[in-house]
Amino acid sequence: MLRAVRFVITWVIGFGLWLAIAIILTSVFRERAPQVYNVIYWVAIAAVAYIVIKKNNPYSIKWVIIILLMPIFGLGLYLFFARADIIGGRNKRLRDSIARGTNFLHKNPDIYAEFGRIHPERKRIAGYLGRKGQPLYGNTVCEYFPLGELKFDAMLSDMEKAERFIFLEYFIVRRGELWNKIQDILIHKAGQGIEVRVMMDDVGSILFPRKMIKALKAKGVQVLRFNDVHGIFSKYYFNYRNHQKIAVIDGNIGYTGGANIADEYINAYQKFGHWKDTAIRLEGEAVWSLTVTFLQMWDGETKTSSDYEIYRPATSCRSEGFYQPFADGPTVDLDQIAKNIYKLFIYNARKYIYITTPYLIVDSTMLDALRVAAKGGTDVRIMVPKKWDKWFVHIVTLSNYQTLLEAGVRIFEYTPGFVHAKTIISDDEHAVMGTINMDYRSFYLHYENGVWICGAPVIEDIKKDMLDTFELCEEIELEAWMRRPWYDRFLEAVMRLFAVVF
Repeated sequence: MLRAVRFVITWVIGFGLWLAIAIILTSVFRERAPQVYNVIYWVAIAAVAYIVIKKNNPYSIKWVIIILLMPIFGLGLYLFFARADIIGGRNKRLRDSIARGTNFLHKNPDIYAEFGRIHPERKRIAGYLGRKGQPLYGNTVCEYFPLGELKFDAMLSDMEKAERFIFLEYFIVRRGELWNKIQDILIHKAGQGIEVRVMMDDVGSILFPRKMIKALKAKGVQVLRFNDVHGIFSKYYFNYRNHQKIAVIDGNIGYTGGANIADEYINAYQKFGHWKDTAIRLEGEAVWSLTVTFLQMWDGETKTSSDYEIYRPATSCRSEGFYQPFADGPTVDLDQIAKNIYKLFIYNARKYIYITTPYLIVDSTMLDALRVAAKGGTDVRIMVPKKWDKWFVHIVTLSNYQTLLEAGVRIFEYTPGFVHAKTIISDDEHAVMGTINMDYRSFYLHYENGVWICGAPVIEDIKKDMLDTFELCEEIELEAWMRRPWYDRFLEAVMRLFAVVF
């Protein structure tokens, strides 16, 4: 808690200093106010030119508007929240580590040939991910968990059986009932001589005490805070966060999905009503990509070079379907892999496309894709929370409703509580499960991971759960939505402009 308070205080001080300097300069140079304003104006113009040239994404226009409307305040926001394109030494190491790890991911031509025969219409997605260094696998079985508590029950059981190693990588790790169970197993396994590594994002896990990390290390558990917060003026605070969620046991079993390690994710703590999250368990060859992703992130942060070969899967499973795990991030590929996979899904949908996301903060290109699909007759449904966890983000989500509803997109709000699942499924054939929110940070600033699943029996389980969950939702009707008060519309418009901050 002390670190969290210190974190907030440093940012308040930092941003306050920026405003104070601006106010002092204005007072000191009151007599030269026009000249001072002209200097600030041209600095703002230079910043706008930099954004337009360097930031090739649809969100750039929002920063341009913010800076030009409010040069002093806007420049401050940009310096504190938007410097994701500035690559420091740490991120160069991570980029090099990712490149090294990719060398251990090899495409099997036989798998691609088999896939092409069975699913010729999906070759574009498999080919796109393959060209990005993310191979396609068969020989993998998958289990779907419609709730976080079911995922962790299975994961704890698998961890207890670990014989070689346990890798855990999560955005949020927080003390509580769930962590206590995991911690006991980690310490026990480390005591048996099994390699145990835990990686947590430093901002997401800022409430996790450093003294507990020291205690874990003393017990033989390797613990790493990803992108450790340091210094008031550090440019790493909000950007380059590790939002990935991966668990690997012995290289043979892997988990991913939306759930973090905290009690709300298993409904032991009713933070925002019933917490709806989802996850998958992979067993077989596709787990290798999850292992590589973990090692890439670990090595990039620790300046080490792991021996990848000793962590390869020791078993193989005969099964139906194909699996293509992938990872994305600001230093991985400027092509925004996760965003492009979502767009390929939407544009290639024939009958339906169902999406669950806790946040809906999308740019014009994604909005256009959803609108075109719905206008073309595709059943497009999006599930978002009725009960929000961040009111300002929820307001931006609401600001997209009208455009989508007018195009025929159906929007459902999960009424029992908060839906945190990140799932997209289409045409009874393929789906993506992972950590990707439909928002600016997931598409451009966070390190994310997911698994594309095609032609596997688990698709039926995912669809059934989504249809069942739609029944628990309130569908938003366009006519009723258009009757909301004018001040709600005004607030949505204002908050939408600042979506790049959230």
